[in-house]
Amino acid sequence: MQLEKQLVLFRYILLQLGYEAFEDLRDEFNNKESGTSSTGYTFFASALMANSEKLIEDRAIQQYDEAIQGYEKKLRENRAEPFLTFKYYQWFSLLFTEYFFDVYSNNPTVLINSLNQYAQDSRDFKDIEAYTEKDLKKLAYWMATGSGKTLLMHCNYWQITKYFKEWENIILITPNEGLSRQHYESCLESGIPAKLYSGSEESLKTKEGEILILEITKLVKEKEGEGVSVDVDYFSESKNLVFIDEGHKGQKSEERAWKNLREHLTRGDGSFTFEYSATFGQIITNSTKDLLQEYGKSIIFDYSYRHFYTDGYGKDFSVFNLDAKNEYSAEQNKLLLTASLLGYYEQLALYEQYEKDLRQYNIEKPLWVFVGSRVISSSSSTLTQGDKESISDVSRIVKFFKYALSSPTALQSDINKILKGDTGLRDADGNDIFKGRFEYLKKETPIAESILTKVFNGIGNIEAYQVKQADGEIALKTKTADQYFAVINIGDVPKYAKTLEADTDGELTIQDDSFTKSLFQAISETDSTINILIGSKKFIEGWNSWRVSSMGLMNMGKSEGAQIIQLFGRGVRLKGKNLSLKREEANAPYHVRALQTISIMGLNASYMNRFLTEIEKEVPDYTNYSIEIKLNHEEQWNGQIMTFRKQNDKSFKDEIIELEYNADVAKRVTIDLRNKISIASGGFNSQFAEDAADYNENFLKGFRGFIDFNALTMEANKYKLLKGYQNLIINREIFSQLIEEGNFNLFSHKGQFEINEAISGKVQAVAVSLVKDYINKFYADKEKAFLSKYLTYDMLDHASHSAMFPASHTMIVKVPKKHETFISELESRIKEIYEKDDKTLPSIHFDKHLYSPIASIADGKKFKEIKTVPVRLNEGERDFINHLREYARESKQFEGKKLFVLRNLSVKGIGFFMESSSFYPDFILWVVDGAKQFIYFLDPKGILLGETHFNNPKVLWCKDDASILEAKIQSDLDKDKKEIEVHISAFILSVTPFAKVQKVWSDGKVTKDEFAENKVLFIENNEEYLSKIFENLNMKE
Repeated sequence: MQLEKQLVLFRYILLQLGYEAFEDLRDEFNNKESGTSSTGYTFFASALMANSEKLIEDRAIQQYDEAIQGYEKKLRENRAEPFLTFKYYQWFSLLFTEYFFDVYSNNPTVLINSLNQYAQDSRDFKDIEAYTEKDLKKLAYWMATGSGKTLLMHCNYWQITKYFKEWENIILITPNEGLSRQHYESCLESGIPAKLYSGSEESLKTKEGEILILEITKLVKEKEGEGVSVDVDYFSESKNLVFIDEGHKGQKSEERAWKNLREHLTRGDGSFTFEYSATFGQIITNSTKDLLQEYGKSIIFDYSYRHFYTDGYGKDFSVFNLDAKNEYSAEQNKLLLTASLLGYYEQLALYEQYEKDLRQYNIEKPLWVFVGSRVISSSSSTLTQGDKESISDVSRIVKFFKYALSSPTALQSDINKILKGDTGLRDADGNDIFKGRFEYLKKETPIAESILTKVFNGIGNIEAYQVKQADGEIALKTKTADQYFAVINIGDVPKYAKTLEADTDGELTIQDDSFTKSLFQAISETDSTINILIGSKKFIEGWNSWRVSSMGLMNMGKSEGAQIIQLFGRGVRLKGKNLSLKREEANAPYHVRALQTISIMGLNASYMNRFLTEIEKEVPDYTNYSIEIKLNHEEQWNGQIMTFRKQNDKSFKDEIIELEYNADVAKRVTIDLRNKISIASGGFNSQFAEDAADYNENFLKGFRGFIDFNALTMEANKYKLLKGYQNLIINREIFSQLIEEGNFNLFSHKGQFEINEAISGKVQAVAVSLVKDYINKFYADKEKAFLSKYLTYDMLDHASHSAMFPASHTMIVKVPKKHETFISELESRIKEIYEKDDKTLPSIHFDKHLYSPIASIADGKKFKEIKTVPVRLNEGERDFINHLREYARESKQFEGKKLFVLRNLSVKGIGFFMESSSFYPDFILWVVDGAKQFIYFLDPKGILLGETHFNNPKVLWCKDDASILEAKIQSDLDKDKKEIEVHISAFILSVTPFAKVQKVWSDGKVTKDEFAENKVLFIENNEEYLSKIFENLNMKE
């Protein structure tokens, strides 16, 4: 049974927002800018309000967005993390929750009836029974490890205590003491009162709003005698708010008992539960249909690993997947471990060689881990079967280290076999399992001794020490080294010691180290010498390290799917560039890809097969198929059409900028505080400002005495840091002048802001929005001026301007294994895609585009699952190319001229600075007419997804900055005595129809001619808008 197909509540709220499936929402928001626009709303809220399919009113979205911004502000300030901003999925998870509590608190009966009607009307939920009020007493969040569950929990605390204030107990249940401690510290950082249960009855008592944190293992139904356990009856008749983190550990014998204990906590009237897990999908089986009912109804947001991975978050992963149903032979195991050693060495070598470049990606020193789902128990004096398996696996790893260190010649032979693809180890397709790996090492085969020295910090025999100041740690080092290279965290050391000695024929005995502190706890420190971690159960349960780069799988139980996913999730965590949490694209440089990919091998076939079974449920197994791009008419444009480059390496961030009052900047600041109402027109909903007549009064000046300028300056400085404007100096006096002069656009209703709003702080909030927008525009002007000063022309040569083309002149098609036949279909059509449009990929061929093919959007689930790098053209981009192709074929405007077009790659192509962010127009178009070059920057977009007025930064860039750029480039050409006349234009091409845009743009009365004057055209009439773009071709001298 697939839980993801039974999520009634999640799908119902998606529909209220105007989306049939999460994939539709993802396509719109995954790469959208986070943060707040000058309207005071987040970019997410602005885009959502523009969705004509939604059933929720704008006022509700504004209300929810304001609340979410409040939570984000609390987290930033309390945790002293000025750059903290919600990702789109975090924002939506909170929006879903705000909507739920808003409706639930007003009329739960209406919500129950709506959910049941939705489930009844859908064909997808036949296995889900009707909702009752009891089903609304729990919300569950299916969130991937690394997606930010903890901060979501803190926001949920603020959300529910806003709607429902009176709670007798607030309890957070965790799986172990380590996680309890982490949650306790994190709650305090977020400003949430919390305490740890210490074993006494007194420690069960909490203050108002305080969270009691304790482990599920300490809850019992009937307490006997003394001890740290808690009888659930202590809480059972109270009104309890309960948070549960990862309540599913995978061991079926304990699951049912623990579930009963958790449910006992919420028996009291008015109790409520929040539950968080990355592994809800792993607990649903044919024998747990009651759980399908429970979580099908209660999961309010699904951002499980399959979504997390598809959105580009976390490391990629590669698997040494040997086609073996039986256990590996000794020789196979040795080769797999050698390959794992080789892969880890390659990562270390790349990290050291490219360390400076890798800093921008926040990549930490690689760590090789061997981890299983069990540790050796200390509760019994005898070894369990699980203990024996764990010990056997650890001994096998240690013995391999001994072999490698004592037999460098044999190791070198195995290394050579692996790098030559001559191991005899085959995957299911008959290929050598190391095919396509170790690109860096294949350039120059490494020497075994170099590998051993780098990975093991030395050579020679292994020595083992029990770290007496730590719990359950054994440290390994070589005889010639002073520093440890590995730590084994397996549980009960005495139980393991005798077996290790026996397994190594007495060569390895465990000695005592009484001075070293915990190596495991210090493993994330920059001076840690530990390269290898073995056997830590803590790795699954909340360990907070970003180093993991290679993973070996040990003792995986047959029914431990939940723990496998948790283990994997810990390994793929990634900070990413600009703390985006995202990996780079598949065509990034090899050293980046290698260090953003975790390689995985299993110590035997059964471990590997169990792992793959669980992972394949979460993530499609992709096959990458490469298509060479071919340049069209290269001889006509290469080195002959114009592009741009920076003249030097000067950085704007090195310039000191002092904030000043500038009336021209202030004129462009627009704060629209009018309420929007929805109307139905022509089959879609539109929003326009109530009382659309402009009421532009500077009420801030009138309420100047209520504005706290010290607090305003403090907010400005926080905003400066958040935006990365470290070189900006802010003076308090500027804000007084800004408000006094009042030379900005402030739209509000008459009577909307009176004395009560001034007293309540709403006027202060408007002043903050005003100041932020002014700072943004002032700083952007300074940066644009700086960049323009050092921007000049260059002639486009595909070799020297390779960043403007797909990396390595290759398009990568990522095909899920279930669609493998697609690859053979594609291969059979490969010739045609360079000559005409093709429906297989699908792709567009336009010989005026600098290269072919260009992948394009298509309907159908299969095409949504098949990914391409670069990404496919979206619908607006596809329509533009089709319109241009037809126009070029039929129009006489291009007679005697040459036309070229290039899809501009985001971030890597040509970008222009505007309003503190970069603008990468989707297309660059050239028309060459003798010595004249006409350059057009064109951006097909849903224009309602941004600010709906002509001070919109992209609109201003097209209207004003393109002509400034033209003057600068022409001046440089003239100085260099180049006989080229350049004309530069830029247009926003609205894919949203004019009739719909007009109602919500500015005052709702803007004409199509006014849009055109501001460089905004509508692509609903292809001949009309293209004629407008190219009208300068007909200019007289």
